[in-house]
Amino acid sequence: MSVPARKLDAAPARAPHAPQVTSPDRARPTRTPAARPQTSSPPSPRRRARRGPTPAFWVLAAVVVGGMVVGIVSVSALLVQGSFRVDELNGRISALQEEREVLTEDVAELSSPTRVQVWARQAGLVMPENVVVLRVPPVSTSSPGDAQG
Repeated sequence: MSVPARKLDAAPARAPHAPQVTSPDRARPTRTPAARPQTSSPPSPRRRARRGPTPAFWVLAAVVVGGMVVGIVSVSALLVQGSFRVDELNGRISALQEEREVLTEDVAELSSPTRVQVWARQAGLVMPENVVVLRVPPVSTSSPGDAQG
């Protein structure tokens, strides 16, 4: 039965001292509203409404943000330190390349034939007047058991 029908079906409240008059032609059947099945849900504890972040949240957020800032600053410092190290090594490479060029020129100068000849004369060495070239016959590649004779 709908709610408006129940309101019409309900009897108006009467004063306790007034007699109730019922007419035989208007006898009302007594009806009880249909029982609704009750849902069995566990009672939920009442919680107070949260109005904003708790102090624990702010502490956790501050720790996380602080850790991120420290991490970013540390990585930045490592990058700068690495950059300085690379610059230092590039300068050292340049110095070593220049030193290599100087040493290569010294080797070329010290190993020149005219310098070697001057050094040999100062050391008392002389050029030979008679040069003899000895020719050595090639070694046979055959094994000793193959010799005929």
